[in-house]
Amino acid sequence: MINSVSSSSSADQVYTTKEKTNTKEKETQAAKDESGVVVDIGKSPEKSATYSKPVNPKPNAEEIKRLWHDTDKATQSLRNLVEKLIGRQGKKIEDVLDGKEAIFSDEEARAEAEKMLSDDGEWGIKAVSTRIVDFAKNISGGDKNKLENLKEAIKTGFKEAEKAFGGTLPDICQDTYDEVMKQLDQWEKEE
Repeated sequence: MINSVSSSSSADQVYTTKEKTNTKEKETQAAKDESGVVVDIGKSPEKSATYSKPVNPKPNAEEIKRLWHDTDKATQSLRNLVEKLIGRQGKKIEDVLDGKEAIFSDEEARAEAEKMLSDDGEWGIKAVSTRIVDFAKNISGGDKNKLENLKEAIKTGFKEAEKAFGGTLPDICQDTYDEVMKQLDQWEKEE
């Protein structure tokens, strides 16, 4: 970047940028007096090594709304699968929820569930971990200084889910947790 160009003319003009300090102008003037023409090539501005505010200082309400919508859509899809399964067995949802009736998985429901849990499915490791990480990034406002709090909250959420499932979660849940932490670690390393 060229900060100034000056020459020794009868008007003795010096053109400088606003960023110049009086000291820099004096140095330029002294150099001009000796050589007649001075081209001052300055350095690009230094980057700050201190903390700067996050890119998104506030959570993105629209993005959070979209993420909630995507999660609701996926949840509804799973609910529809279970309701169809119950209906095919001629049972009432209320009776199943009350524990009066048991349901059994049929081949159609099993195939649909496998599709939903597959790598590209809406309840697969990739999709669920991405939703969790996107939500975490958005509620933090993109502030990586909140990363440890986010990780702790996610860990607590998975522990609560373990309790709800009687102490252990299926392997896909542990794999999802591992993928969430991996994605958060990658986000931390991004510049």
